[in-house]
Amino acid sequence: MNRMEVVVEYGNDHSSLERLAGMLNRTFVGTDNPVDSVQWELSREDGVIRCQFPLGPGPEDKKNYCDRVGRALAEYTLSDQEPTLLRALFQNRFGLKDEFETDALIAEAVSLLDGEPDVDESWMGRGRERRLQKLTTRFSHYLEDHERLHLDGFMRFRLGDYRAEVQEAAETAIEERLMERQYQEFMTLLKSMVEWQETRTSAVHVLHSGGHAFRLLDEEMRPLDQEAPEIDVQEEQEEESRVVSRLLAASPRQLYIHTPEPESQVIRTIIGIFGDRAAVYPDLPAH
Repeated sequence: MNRMEVVVEYGNDHSSLERLAGMLNRTFVGTDNPVDSVQWELSREDGVIRCQFPLGPGPEDKKNYCDRVGRALAEYTLSDQEPTLLRALFQNRFGLKDEFETDALIAEAVSLLDGEPDVDESWMGRGRERRLQKLTTRFSHYLEDHERLHLDGFMRFRLGDYRAEVQEAAETAIEERLMERQYQEFMTLLKSMVEWQETRTSAVHVLHSGGHAFRLLDEEMRPLDQEAPEIDVQEEQEEESRVVSRLLAASPRQLYIHTPEPESQVIRTIIGIFGDRAAVYPDLPAH
């Protein structure tokens, strides 16, 4: 019987090697072939994992083994190496020192890579399965023609497109975190303005029928006549900025928000700015 030898090299990170060896050994558990009794052997001295596969007479056996090993290596890359790569990017490329913030950004970047969850698999987005399939194919094809795979070198020199995708997710996570920080700082400034400025109107009613449909009424239930100052904003923020600007100009003592969507972003923004002055009601006011 022919034999196929596979050697996976991965430096001197023994704990990572042990995790990988465990994943590889679980790859063939329960399969109906002679490899069930073969173990991946971990050598701490030279940092490699070795295994010999007994091959059957058909050529499909080798491909089957390569596919299984390739998927295990792909799973390991996503679960172990991807967070490590992201951490290195955040700390070395972007200079982050805070471990808590780094962990949060890693989780955010992985979420961006994974994408939206599938309907039938809410625990996992399509992006992860796509990356898993792509990496499985890369590893499997390489193993069909080579007996030795240096995992770190393979990551560096043969998975450039995958590394670029991870880097792009890291950059997006950084940008979104910066935008969120700037937004929170701006919200703090607006809230401070509300606290210190003199009230000009006893009450304002915000009639929100959903989406971007707003009407602002004064305490007599008449249309609010204050004009908002001109603000240069992006199109998707235009309505929110217009409403907030008019409310700031009116500076009401009490703000009554009538909305069927109390959790919408614009309503949460208004409440965040006006704090205790704002009250939310699910129905339109009687008049």
